[in-house]
Amino acid sequence: MLVAGAQPSADVPANGQVAALVAAGEESYAWNCAVCHGAGGGGIEEARLRFPPDERRCTRCHRPANRAVQPLDRPVVDNDMFSIGEPPALHPTEERPAPLAAVAAPEALHAYLAATMPRYDPGRLSDEEYWALTAFLLDMNGRAAELPRVVELAARE
Repeated sequence: MLVAGAQPSADVPANGQVAALVAAGEESYAWNCAVCHGAGGGGIEEARLRFPPDERRCTRCHRPANRAVQPLDRPVVDNDMFSIGEPPALHPTEERPAPLAAVAAPEALHAYLAATMPRYDPGRLSDEEYWALTAFLLDMNGRAAELPRVVELAARE
């Protein structure tokens, strides 16, 4: 906490940098994550509500026996899309009170996202996008105090 009239040190990111990173993460989340995890991070049950009622089970195309990875640079065959598994809520719920984004160190969350997401083509986003997603998920989970550190970590990459 800064004393009135004091200036932040040069190493501490300005609030504008934090806000910009969270906003970039929110946009990346909307494009890459919300379809499985829901617009508000509520998980697959929330995400399914965005589809017509007869398409909400996702099993016509995303059968559990299908492969887990379907890179976008390979041909897609109708009704043979990647298995979606059970995308969890990304914030605490009664069933899952401590999701990864609520408890993992920022570096660990970033590493997990980069290695495993999006499920259909892990690692396809840029490192900058993964840091932005990390910031957005931390912010979603009330971990704003850790966001300046995420800005610093992202700047090192």
